[in-house]
Amino acid sequence: MFGYLEGVERKDAESYARAFGRRCLKSSESCWYAVEPLWSGYLYEIHEGGPGYSFLPALAKEIDANPGGVALVPSGRRVFELTVRNGRPVGALLSETRSREVQSRMAVVQPADRVGDRPFGLIVPAWAPQGHVRFHAILTSRRMKRLSPAIPLQLAAAAVGFLAGAALLLGGGVTYYWSPHRVPTARNFDINRLPHRQWDTVLSAITASSYAAKLEFKDGKWTIETQAPPEPKR
Repeated sequence: MFGYLEGVERKDAESYARAFGRRCLKSSESCWYAVEPLWSGYLYEIHEGGPGYSFLPALAKEIDANPGGVALVPSGRRVFELTVRNGRPVGALLSETRSREVQSRMAVVQPADRVGDRPFGLIVPAWAPQGHVRFHAILTSRRMKRLSPAIPLQLAAAAVGFLAGAALLLGGGVTYYWSPHRVPTARNFDINRLPHRQWDTVLSAITASSYAAKLEFKDGKWTIETQAPPEPKR
């Protein structure tokens, strides 16, 4: 597809081409677009599939040199016809029948350029009688831009966010593991070894003439120190 936008900047032309392609094409992920300045505006070109090389640099050059001519550019199995009316490029995609007729005529043309087996377009000048001019071929040259990135921006942003979160969690885990102020992990212990569970042992260790002076846990066991009560003062 080709078109022309008048009185716009490059970024506006590119935005329009992207929006137009996404609206009109079924699978924008495999499509390409390009823009090229011409006079007071920009030509735009959109491909569905293919290698992604643009006709526009050569097309704009030939239109500028032959504004009264008719540009014929291949578009898949059809031909795109571009003419200049009232100083403005106007294009139309020919029907398949009309495209076959034009392609059969183009097949016998001997362009002044080497084309090999590459698809090419050409401009038929209004003043040139048939068979008395060597046409300049309109060939693809410049690499186009993808209509949509291979990875959509939303998916890329989500992936970046996920990786950032994962890195944050990993960093926190490493910091916690090596931190000297970590909370100690819980250990298995025997509740019967707690101090309040030793009262029965303490009671059995004292007599009527002694009392428990000290309860101490040492070397993995409890020890009870008893003493005789002091004698009353006289």
